[in-house]
Amino acid sequence: MQKEVDIKETIEKYADLVYRIALTRSGTIENAEDIFQEVFIKYSQKSPKFENEEHKKAWIIRVTINTCKNMHNQAWNKKVINLNENLALETQEENEIFSIVCELPDNYKTVIYLFYYEGYKVSEIAKILKKREGTIKTWLSRGRQTLKNKIEGGFEDEQ
Repeated sequence: MQKEVDIKETIEKYADLVYRIALTRSGTIENAEDIFQEVFIKYSQKSPKFENEEHKKAWIIRVTINTCKNMHNQAWNKKVINLNENLALETQEENEIFSIVCELPDNYKTVIYLFYYEGYKVSEIAKILKKREGTIKTWLSRGRQTLKNKIEGGFEDEQ
């Protein structure tokens, strides 16, 4: 009974986080929903023990990212064409920016999402993604520059 309560509370607390990461990484609502289910199935089956709530959140983010990678690498999924589906954010501008973030390469969109949308520090993102802080800083910098170029229409020059 306690396990069921813990699972329910965890889903309620982290549902939005998992869904947003899944949608950002997968590009479709259907894939995001599948990833969402898979993450919480893994949580319920493994019943991991955590040092604290931040450790639990980091585990959930890591499992979500890994599940996204696994889904992306499946042969049948490589033939899928992603639609431009957005989350309902507060303003039209936020929707447009989030849409542009979703178009970034996976590494950039993940660190930008964790940094700006979830409020993680570079050092925390490095631990979650198991990368060096320098790598995270580089991805953030390149992601920001790519966003800036896209927002300002900078890709027209590359044709």
